[in-house]
Amino acid sequence: MLAFRNHHQSAPHQPINAWMESYSRRQNFRRMARSLLAERDEILSDLGYNRYDLLDALHLPLHSDAMQYIEARRSKRKQQNRTD
Repeated sequence: MLAFRNHHQSAPHQPINAWMESYSRRQNFRRMARSLLAERDEILSDLGYNRYDLLDALHLPLHSDAMQYIEARRSKRKQQNRTD
């Protein structure tokens, strides 16, 4: 009975922990994106980023991984550059 109670009591904390982790990742991404957005487009391009992708990622819902979005866009751009 005690084991069930402990498991039952910890279950509501899982969504909160997941939300806090997502929020923390997003805040880290926002700090990185803000510093990158202060750079010129040429610098961003040299780093493999695109200003519009960064701005789009900042507006993604919290449950979306903004860094994963940026990396996917970056990979797609690299593939397009190879075929050009």
